[in-house]
Amino acid sequence: MADAFILGGVRTPVGKYAGSLSHLRTDDLLGHTMMAACEHVGIERDRIEDIAAGCVNVAHEGMGDVARWAALAAGFPDSVPAVTVNRFCASSLTCAISIAHAIRSEELGVGLAAGVESMSRSGWALMKGEAPFSPRGPVLMLDTMWAGAGGPPHPALLARNAYIQMIETAQNVAERYELTREEIDAFALRSHRRATAARDSGRLAAEIEPVEVPATRREPARIFEHDETIRDDTSAEALAALPPQPNTTQMTAGNSSPLSDGASAVVLASGAAAGDLGLEPLARVVSSATHALDPRFMGIAPAFAIATALERAGLAPVDVDVWEVHEAFAAQALGVLRELPRQLDGFEVPDERLNPNGGAVAIGHPFGSSGTRYVLTLATELGRRGARYGVLGVCVGSGQGVALVLENPAAA
Repeated sequence: MADAFILGGVRTPVGKYAGSLSHLRTDDLLGHTMMAACEHVGIERDRIEDIAAGCVNVAHEGMGDVARWAALAAGFPDSVPAVTVNRFCASSLTCAISIAHAIRSEELGVGLAAGVESMSRSGWALMKGEAPFSPRGPVLMLDTMWAGAGGPPHPALLARNAYIQMIETAQNVAERYELTREEIDAFALRSHRRATAARDSGRLAAEIEPVEVPATRREPARIFEHDETIRDDTSAEALAALPPQPNTTQMTAGNSSPLSDGASAVVLASGAAAGDLGLEPLARVVSSATHALDPRFMGIAPAFAIATALERAGLAPVDVDVWEVHEAFAAQALGVLRELPRQLDGFEVPDERLNPNGGAVAIGHPFGSSGTRYVLTLATELGRRGARYGVLGVCVGSGQGVALVLENPAAA
């Protein structure tokens, strides 16, 4: 079995809802990022043998196979195939794992995993009536920005809590682990402070490909370079003053990941292909795992997936130098940290190894893009530290979790 390596990649700066990236078509945003990833790594587009890209809300320019449309629009050759994957928040992480599996089974030499989401541009879905070619027109309209809510309610899915709001799952996690509002807000503040430090030091810029934003009626064309949702001016007092969101008692706009837009892409290859290209790998894919549980507590699933991925890698938790835990909500991330010791024989993640550059509460969470953003961030951080092993875990609406273990070849 061959090894699969991360050769490198890029991501866009994350834009806030209705912000800097809201004027860019979803297919163009993804295509720009995939092309930039190839250029950053130093590989010709015709060397890519397959593309897998994640996208959750597809009722816009991304409708259909947005990965293929984006590849064609960006100038990839006709011969490069592409597929779009939807596993909600772990869509592009699933893409990276799928490409890695194909490489390890020696069915693929070089592949590209990517993801995109434009919550700003997601549209409305008009549901048809049941009769074929019904003259009645649409009978139900749904906002696809909340894609996890599914279509017209299915009684069996209602009974199994499949349509639960994600912010309500975070409240469930907070209650299950007896988290206080002060703890939750403190974790959110930590995320913003670390992201601010990473931005100001240039660490985030190392993975960001600037985007040219077209002119609008209000603003001239410009270059968008930095994440738009990091709040370097927030404080414990400001977070404490925010009111809870509906159907919750502790979840606020300040301790939840913001609505956002963005794209990311990473190039993967076998060791032989990397050698032929004369490229030094950034990280080796060691193992992966998925886990599923009650949708009401979807946020803690990464704890179980991480434990399985580490077991498959033959690693003890103490061997892990960098932990990237998805922050859909501060309470959800804290829930993972509370559950991990139960799954890892009492091991508690050292604070200095956890999300060292901040997380999604500060940086943002474009659903389809976050997975490969984490892959790139983790691989880059391992190289920056000269550290050997890293693990990432992402929670998924509907009650799933996905984890990936990476190794820095230079530290092996």
